[in-house]
Amino acid sequence: MPAADGKPRFVLEVRPVSNTVVVGPKEALACAEIAGERFSWAGRAPAEGTFDCDVQIRAHADPVPAQAELADGVLTVRPTHPFDGVAPGQTAVLYDGTRVIGQFTIDRTVSAVPVDA
Repeated sequence: MPAADGKPRFVLEVRPVSNTVVVGPKEALACAEIAGERFSWAGRAPAEGTFDCDVQIRAHADPVPAQAELADGVLTVRPTHPFDGVAPGQTAVLYDGTRVIGQFTIDRTVSAVPVDA
């Protein structure tokens, strides 16, 4: 069934527990935040708190400036400009300049354009 405005819709989220598929406009695929609990560090782990870094979410993508926060066993990353089409299960790599500082598996994403289900 097409949307009321006639524009295509994209799958934004699948919620298996409630058997729900959330759809929305292409703009809602942009992610303002990614987070994960499964991370590892190349060297000494950063102290809990906020730090600047660059983050890469695809093997051939350029790293982008971001701010990361490590708190209560969760690493949350907010890019300067939203990512396009990131999904849980992907890996993100954090850099300090050209030096890899760590990586994590994305468990959660937050859309830059929230859509109600």
